[in-house]
Amino acid sequence: MIDRERRAWLRFLVVVVAAALGETIGVWQHLPSSDLLLPLLFGAAAFYLTMGMTAPRNRNKGSVRYWRGGRLDDD
Repeated sequence: MIDRERRAWLRFLVVVVAAALGETIGVWQHLPSSDLLLPLLFGAAAFYLTMGMTAPRNRNKGSVRYWRGGRLDDD
């Protein structure tokens, strides 16, 4: 398995676990709209917080020039 693919699966797992945690907390606390709203918010927060997992590594050494088809600036 490629390292990038492994990071993507790990990120997906973190987002799913966060959404399940949000739904569990909502049901446990008897909050209204907990079946949709809390899992969505928890999953979106986990997705945002794990964005760094897919960023290119070793940028300071200048080894990465392109990422997702776009050229990176050296400054």
